[in-house]
Amino acid sequence: MSIALSAEERSERLARYYDLDFLDVVYDAELYQQLAHIAGGSVLELGVGSGRVAIPLALAGHDVLGIDSDEAMLARAEATWEAQRGELERERFQTRLGDFHDLRTEPRFGLALIAVNTFLLAEDDQARLAVLATMRDHLRTGGLAAVEIGTPDLAELERYDRRLQHEWLREDPETGEQVSKTISANYDDVEGTLELTQIYEWTTARGGSVSRVTKVDLLHLLSAARLEELALQAGFGEVNVWGDHLLIPYDAGSHRAILHARLV
Repeated sequence: MSIALSAEERSERLARYYDLDFLDVVYDAELYQQLAHIAGGSVLELGVGSGRVAIPLALAGHDVLGIDSDEAMLARAEATWEAQRGELERERFQTRLGDFHDLRTEPRFGLALIAVNTFLLAEDDQARLAVLATMRDHLRTGGLAAVEIGTPDLAELERYDRRLQHEWLREDPETGEQVSKTISANYDDVEGTLELTQIYEWTTARGGSVSRVTKVDLLHLLSAARLEELALQAGFGEVNVWGDHLLIPYDAGSHRAILHARLV
């Protein structure tokens, strides 16, 4: 029998399982640390989530502002920062609840970033340009913008036909619970969208009833070429697109695109 969760409990679970999902992923955070070092100064992350990328940047010496609309994610980020910051100033990592477009502060950042696929939540070019404009307006001259999106090929997209795909079974280090993640995705070639359903199920270490929480996102797919065009249209000057976190140029075999754009 599944446990009925309140909205607050559901959000807290999803925030915790996000970190469990990315437990062994560090390569993107390492890339953003490299870019932050090149850019210098403060860092702005749109869609900061649980602070998985932002907190290592703050620990490395950068002042970081993270924006997100998910209160549970921000609460988790703030708790993690408090647990890890040691003698560092609390103000080095700050969060703000709200929509990207509502951000109004001085253009003081050396690096503005959007990690993983958050940018694909923007539903059309108007929304994408608005996000890029937020990044542009808060960068100082010479600052860098970095945006990562997935660019699955047609063969991969055709496998997204609502079939269930089990991804992992892990122990939650915070609770000892056994947690399983399964996804179901549906690709709409007419709309160019991918509906992604993430299903997390858990039980205690001693077994018993299984409980479930589900998250559904609609991703609006985008080509690397169009991402580059939008960055130029948004007013960035030097624009490059890499195909992975090792900074290899994007090509037809790349499954992700990482925008690197400078405000000149």
